[in-house]
Amino acid sequence: MNNDIILPEDSNIYKEFQSALDKRIVFFTGLSGVGKSLYIQQFSKMAAKAGRVVHLLQWDVTREAFQTKDVMTKYPEIEGVTHPMIRKAVGLWTRQGILNWHKEYSDEKHILIGELPLIGNRLVEVVQKHDDEVEALLASEQSQFFLPVPSESVREHIVGCRTNSINQPSHERESADAPPSVVNSHWQEIRDLAISLGVSGKGAKDDEYDPSAYAGAYEYLLKNRHTITLPVDQILPTVGSVYELDVVESEIAASKAQVEAIFYEITSQYTEEDVNNMINNWHKI
Repeated sequence: MNNDIILPEDSNIYKEFQSALDKRIVFFTGLSGVGKSLYIQQFSKMAAKAGRVVHLLQWDVTREAFQTKDVMTKYPEIEGVTHPMIRKAVGLWTRQGILNWHKEYSDEKHILIGELPLIGNRLVEVVQKHDDEVEALLASEQSQFFLPVPSESVREHIVGCRTNSINQPSHERESADAPPSVVNSHWQEIRDLAISLGVSGKGAKDDEYDPSAYAGAYEYLLKNRHTITLPVDQILPTVGSVYELDVVESEIAASKAQVEAIFYEITSQYTEEDVNNMINNWHKI
């Protein structure tokens, strides 16, 4: 297993990571295909070397607890996409999950590192303002949000590597990565959001990825959180899988009882049509 930190110590990203090693929570946001998994791996290793005890929050892992046989029978995938009811349930529970973690691991040596796709209501609740007990923590300087924004050439390289790893996975999680077709579909949605916000860049009217439009849209989504945008213009050498991590103490996941409770709460308050409307308007922060 590769235990090396490959980020150049003189790079801006390395320096920003160093400055965040004393945070309570560090989340990496953005679409698939922008390098989030690599940066989570690298930051986790840096945190462990700094004496922090690492805990992870990742969309795919957190979602698994909600995809039981009974739930999937009632709320099946739609053309390979997670059902809106499940996306909403995972997002709402995750706020409580973060609070539970904060209370259980109250010692300052513990750090929560996570991945927030946001697109299509995938954990977007974490960056929304809610009137609950965890909001003060998420909005405080104890919680740092990073937005990696790769250049066109870096993103092209990442998407190419993703295709290879999906076809020939070296880690079980790689085969479940979003394929390039989904990555591009999500980019189209973010491009449209950038246009509607008036933050579209030079390529926003094209099908091609545009860093400025991407950054503008996500910076809007993160306006209620302490966020640092990380321009990425360097291709890093990788050895092994970005999912290889031997420094993780735990991963946040809901219990069976918690899954049942959050679905009861949602279905008591909303109809499926209500939830579909919320999912369709996920970007309204």
